[in-house]
Amino acid sequence: MDDKNRVIHLYCQLMVKYKGTALLQDLRGTLHWDSEVMMPKNGSSQRAEELALLSGLIHERQTDPELGRLLEAIKGLQGFDSLSFPQKRNLELLQRDYDRASKIPPAFSRELAKHSALATEKWKEAKARGDFSLFREALQQMVELKKREAFYLHPERDPYDVLLDIFERGFSTCLYDKLFAEVKQGLLPLIESCLEASHQPDESLLLRKCPLKFQRAIAHHIVQFFGYDFAGGRIDETVHAFSSGYYDDVRLALNYDENNFLDSFTAVMHELGHGLYAKNLPQDFRYLPIGQGCSAAMDEGQARLLENTIGRSPAFWAFYLPKFKRLVGGLFDDLALEPFVQAVNKVHPSKIRVLADPLTYSFHILLRYELERELFADRLTVAELPVFWDEKMNDYLGLTIDDDSEGVLQDIHYAWGLFGYFPTYALGSYYTAQLLSALARDLPNWEEQLRMGYFKEILSWFRVNVWSQGNLYDPLDLLKKVTGKEFSVKYFIERARQKYSKIYGF
Repeated sequence: MDDKNRVIHLYCQLMVKYKGTALLQDLRGTLHWDSEVMMPKNGSSQRAEELALLSGLIHERQTDPELGRLLEAIKGLQGFDSLSFPQKRNLELLQRDYDRASKIPPAFSRELAKHSALATEKWKEAKARGDFSLFREALQQMVELKKREAFYLHPERDPYDVLLDIFERGFSTCLYDKLFAEVKQGLLPLIESCLEASHQPDESLLLRKCPLKFQRAIAHHIVQFFGYDFAGGRIDETVHAFSSGYYDDVRLALNYDENNFLDSFTAVMHELGHGLYAKNLPQDFRYLPIGQGCSAAMDEGQARLLENTIGRSPAFWAFYLPKFKRLVGGLFDDLALEPFVQAVNKVHPSKIRVLADPLTYSFHILLRYELERELFADRLTVAELPVFWDEKMNDYLGLTIDDDSEGVLQDIHYAWGLFGYFPTYALGSYYTAQLLSALARDLPNWEEQLRMGYFKEILSWFRVNVWSQGNLYDPLDLLKKVTGKEFSVKYFIERARQKYSKIYGF
């Protein structure tokens, strides 16, 4: 067998091994979905054991010495250069996973998975009672576990930098500090101008009871309208909305509030954005390292695209409002388009991240970023988190927290150990704003198409330029490939200025 054929043989062996690992990861994802949607309350301890065992099996496959030998062997052959770009990218990503997993002790992997499942139940109880003390011990253990994980991976680096890089390759506190400083400089004056403007949208237009049966009908209608196929997905209800799966099994778990239809609607659009990205990954990439989204922030960017860029746009509602009125049984028949759209886009600081308007949302993320940065630098203790949270909420948005459930307990992420993930929510919005500049370049009339209810070309543009790329590129490389520009938050700030100055008349 010559070197070229030897390379192909080794490559196929590696991809077969990866497929087995990917399938186990799919199973773990399904168990997590079941834990939040279907599992009875008393099943948490058993589920923790199941997840610990499964995580251990995944870790064993990721650190298999044979995997390391095959990766080393294939790179040493002269025929390596005959591999295509996607094949080399698969090997690059597989090497990253192997190098990272090999630094984590197997027992630790199981311990982290088990504690996450148990901590989630503690968080649910604490949030329901609005009492941080019920979650504090579990959170303290999770922080210590994540510090250990960071040490295993890169003992010489700042632990929070290690965690940030897991979710968004190449990002660190240095980069985020600079990014958020620019965001504060650009957005704080804009928020102040909106809040002090003489013309204020009438938010009371939206504050009418919308029965859950209507909201469920809207959710099913809108996701199908954008191409979500129930033969390969489902909608369920849960405490904290999320999406799960990819390719032919993409599930949306939603939460409805009959007293606030807008927040329920934007949550539907947000999770739909995740779902469209996951469903539109190339079938040829399935069970390969490149067969997933390129980063957490790019994934969140697709969710924010549907939620905010489309879901709050005048063009979209010009088309969809008549359909919406029919679906809710005449409850909103008296609403005119312009005041309705202005109300949907009102800048109104909220204590709750998932209820925040797109302009103040960045400061919810900045609060969490600063909290995590200080916590992992040992300048802040777990016991001090509620007070820190309250102070920052007052500093940035002028709000006072009355209950831990609307403060430090409002998100499930820390129970899952997702320290370093929150910044990707804001980053996703910034990515999307830059991608929209390229969409406008390639499809100048895209907003008019939206107004007519013609979404095919818009979705096709994202399918070609983002979704179909899978994980072929790291996020900043993909952004430059599509837009021709280096990443910059200026696109988001400028788009926000144009949008809100028009709404508020300044």
